[in-house]
Amino acid sequence: MTFGPIQLVVLGFGEAALPLDFVNQLRRLREDGIVRLVDAVFVSKDEHGDLDEIRTSDLSEDEAVLLGTLAGALFGYGAGGQEGLEIGAQIGMLAAEEGEFGLDSDDIDQIADLIPRGTAAAFILLEHLWAIGLKEAVANSNGSVIAHGWITPATLIARGEELAEEEGVGVGD
Repeated sequence: MTFGPIQLVVLGFGEAALPLDFVNQLRRLREDGIVRLVDAVFVSKDEHGDLDEIRTSDLSEDEAVLLGTLAGALFGYGAGGQEGLEIGAQIGMLAAEEGEFGLDSDDIDQIADLIPRGTAAAFILLEHLWAIGLKEAVANSNGSVIAHGWITPATLIARGEELAEEEGVGVGD
């Protein structure tokens, strides 16, 4: 089974309530088959410091075990050669079977400590389903990803300002 690229997205919200527009957009992306939630945790803190948590995933139990096995093999344990790879895969599989794939309660506690009162944060592992065919085509062509990343408008503006300074041109000249 081919999985799409998985991305961690961390979002902050200025209010403790889960924004309806955000929920609707995420639902639309899931329903349209564009993304799948590998793991999602929304943590909010009210004005009194009380926490509320919503957790969801689109993975079946078998898929969670498979991805947990792969993650265990890749994250840290793979550095020990074949034996380390096998140990990591076993640890990842067991963690997923016990429901510990993704963010665990210690992670949530650390996140909650950082959230100001009256605000919220969402930690979302998204699988990009739209990219599976492209990923397979690249692999079938002996291709590989050389680099990737998100380019935001703020990044482009900052880079433009840097280039203008190097050329001695002021912004707005």
